[in-house]
Amino acid sequence: MRPTEIASRLGELSRVLREQAGLDIVTLWPATGGESGTVFWAADRAGSVSVVKVLPEAADVTGRLRALPAVVARLRARGYPAPRIHVVGQIPGLVFWVQERLPGAALDPGPGPAAVGRLLPELIRLNDAQAGLGTGPGGWPGLLTGTLTTGGDGYCVHSTLQARPDTRELLSVVRRIGDRCGPAIPAGDDFIHYDFTPANLLSDGTSITGVIDVNPPVLAGDRAFDLATLLFYCYDHDEVRERLRARLLELASPAAARAYLAHLVLRQVDWSLRFHPGTPAMRRHLRLARLVIADIGS
Repeated sequence: MRPTEIASRLGELSRVLREQAGLDIVTLWPATGGESGTVFWAADRAGSVSVVKVLPEAADVTGRLRALPAVVARLRARGYPAPRIHVVGQIPGLVFWVQERLPGAALDPGPGPAAVGRLLPELIRLNDAQAGLGTGPGGWPGLLTGTLTTGGDGYCVHSTLQARPDTRELLSVVRRIGDRCGPAIPAGDDFIHYDFTPANLLSDGTSITGVIDVNPPVLAGDRAFDLATLLFYCYDHDEVRERLRARLLELASPAAARAYLAHLVLRQVDWSLRFHPGTPAMRRHLRLARLVIADIGS
């Protein structure tokens, strides 16, 4: 189902939220950021705003979504500021969930790596809070290795990098790391955010006020991957890079850490080239990718 088709059903969704979920929604409109056409703001009669996320209905998505509130509750019990989930539901062809809107502004593209450096002890604490909470589907080593050697489903697309002379060698290194380092990836039983980027970290300037985009499926694996994600986006900041890399290597073997960073190179370069071509963000992500590969590619 295309985003435009989802948007065309907002009236139906508003009615369901009022009649079945008891939410006094008066306005529902597309949010900026996130995945276009699947994230919306919802305002009730009192003016309170919540976040509504919508996905095409599928058996695996519906089942995994039903498990999400319990996972979020366990994270929050450890002080992890994931947004509370108010309602999970469905209408024909769509599943949705309503979650609280958290305060703060994203660390990216605003304060960026410098803010990550100031908040790094708290971010490491949040990463530690993920330990042992991976109640979702297993298969973590196979999932990561598969993205490196053959590609992912709609992301980590190898042909994107293969098509360009300036990224073809990056892809060769990524595939080689997948072959060599994939066996070192541990199964793990941690909760994995899987997109622990500065854009998904909210702050009031002094602390982390929210970790957003906690979405189904909930992955079980190695929480060190989330530190590797954060490391990729801070790789051009010397102090933050060294502090994050040191913590990453306390949790993961050097081979597993190389595999995680190679995945981030592939994922972000593919995504930037396909969806943000020619932009400053694309150029920065290519630069970060080349810095990472220079360190891990030998």
